[in-house]
Amino acid sequence: MERFVRWFLGISGVWAVAAVFLVPALETALVVGLMFPGEVIVILGGVLAAQGRAPLWAVLIAGVLGPISGDTAGYLLGRRYGEEVVRRKLKKRWSRAHRRLTKKGGGAIFLGRFLPFLRSVLPTAAGAMGIAPRRYLSWDLPAAGLWGIASVLLGYFAARDFVRVLRFANRFGLVLLGLVLVVTALTVWRRRSRPRHGTRRSLGILARFLEKRG
Repeated sequence: MERFVRWFLGISGVWAVAAVFLVPALETALVVGLMFPGEVIVILGGVLAAQGRAPLWAVLIAGVLGPISGDTAGYLLGRRYGEEVVRRKLKKRWSRAHRRLTKKGGGAIFLGRFLPFLRSVLPTAAGAMGIAPRRYLSWDLPAAGLWGIASVLLGYFAARDFVRVLRFANRFGLVLLGLVLVVTALTVWRRRSRPRHGTRRSLGILARFLEKRG
């Protein structure tokens, strides 16, 4: 890993941006993520941007389009070859992916993007199981975009201590997932609480109006 990091940080900005796009794409399109997690490359892309050797905007675009392209390709491959072929290819991993998608549906697609194992198999499994394209993309696109932007910015703002960041790269997805769940829960809670306050206020106004009328 250390040799690879040194080599990557020594390449030109153009090749770095290309790698930030290609590695996350291949991770899910070809189901090779278990060998080399894509977030390592994307985080290093953010480090190069912080060093001024690659444009931050270009790294961000590559960090978002890469996983989206890979997820979409994996999904289409799953639809093309069907459940039987995909089951033989994934073997034991198929059971886990199938179980998650059956129980949680779209939520599994979103949450799986932040987990290294599931990220590499869920797109293909979702396609093989016949999940509708619109439903799949409605969950996958926001997750892939959030994952890519957060990974790049993590490397960008932690560039001085990126070695420590890389040691916890796999856990980063879990932390980000936790933050997403917290923000989602708070958003849902606020939306549910607003109507109640609005109803109470309306009832109060109505009560005062009736008192004046009486």
